[in-house]
Amino acid sequence: MASIILSFVGQQDPFAKTETEGSIVTLVRHLVATQHTLKRVFLLHTDSTQQNAIDTCQWLVSEVPTLTQDTIAVLPVSEAFSDDPVNPFLATQEARKAVQQARAYQTPEDLLEFNASSGTPAMKTAWSVLQALGYASRSHVWQVRNPKEMRSGQTHVFYSDVNSLKDELDLKVVKQQIQDYNYSGALVTLQTSNLTRPIAESLLKYGHCRSVFDFNRASQSIQSINLAIDEQWSKEIDALRQRSYAALARECYLNAQTKLKNREYAEFLVLLSSFQETSLRALIATKTSVDLRTGKERKLEAVWNDLQTVENGSLMQHLRYCRMPNGELLKLSGFVNVPIMMAILEHYPELATLLPVLRELKKYVDDRNDLVHRLEGVSEIQDLDKLQKLLKTILQAIITLPAQNPFDRLNQQICGLLDRTL
Repeated sequence: MASIILSFVGQQDPFAKTETEGSIVTLVRHLVATQHTLKRVFLLHTDSTQQNAIDTCQWLVSEVPTLTQDTIAVLPVSEAFSDDPVNPFLATQEARKAVQQARAYQTPEDLLEFNASSGTPAMKTAWSVLQALGYASRSHVWQVRNPKEMRSGQTHVFYSDVNSLKDELDLKVVKQQIQDYNYSGALVTLQTSNLTRPIAESLLKYGHCRSVFDFNRASQSIQSINLAIDEQWSKEIDALRQRSYAALARECYLNAQTKLKNREYAEFLVLLSSFQETSLRALIATKTSVDLRTGKERKLEAVWNDLQTVENGSLMQHLRYCRMPNGELLKLSGFVNVPIMMAILEHYPELATLLPVLRELKKYVDDRNDLVHRLEGVSEIQDLDKLQKLLKTILQAIITLPAQNPFDRLNQQICGLLDRTL
């Protein structure tokens, strides 16, 4: 680990007319005495402190073995700031430009050492402003006390970092992103802050993957921390990885609730469509073992062949007489769509009470499809309370609902972990 010093040059650098050393010299002596390896120095000067900067550079080369003319940058500030050196905005701009140059030489282990005791008040505070804004996460803001004004017990050279202010701001931003179920955004913010906690990062990855139905990656994201977290997270994701229709229907519902909270109505309606199909398949699964899934291992023909055998063919006999809403007979081939699944349920009297509810849900989904085809946005959901009751009625016929949405429970646990970082 090495140190890169950045400082404005003041009228007292490198030494005052009384031969009292300036803050840059004092800071350098302190860092060397405390076993810091000085890698580079950036000296910022106005027109009136140009000679001070040159003299300071010469002193550094003569007194610090690790520094040479090539490792010390003497940087003139802008003409505007040179004419107005008490302007805090311009001071921060000049300091930020120097930090950007220093970063080209900074390794992940190196520290930026800011001297906040040289120059005008605006120059001195610029470094703290940059640190608080997050422009220099690996840095120290150093203060050098006037030895003539020191009290008993006070340290001559000390750092007064304001990273805690940035940490508080980052924590506020991350927690809001989590409450908005923006797990990927929260992860990016967390990884660029000083709040990084491996367990919280893994849970954020878990939340993101689970929210996009990537259950395998969600499981992988918490494998290394299973012993440190609530075992319920592993149990829930393992059940979802089995892809049972009942579990998937519940997950669609729970995920859709997060979209509603954020007023993401278009995304909610997309999940509504998925919930409709998945819940129908779950209900059918309670009456027949026929797997309606298709893919590389299972073709559509196999699905229809299996349906032919249900109850010795009585189900297919029923379907042959069922009609679409427009009066046409069902097409008993190809993809097993919603009208076909509704017709299958009609074959079972014990599910008859659910059919009116399912038909009501289908109207909402059809309206959603019309909006998509017309490229119309969705700013509100009509009769939302009624729709919510429909969803719960259907879901409760399939599987139990948790007392608390797992995404909300996950948010609470991650925020609790982050609260303990400050």
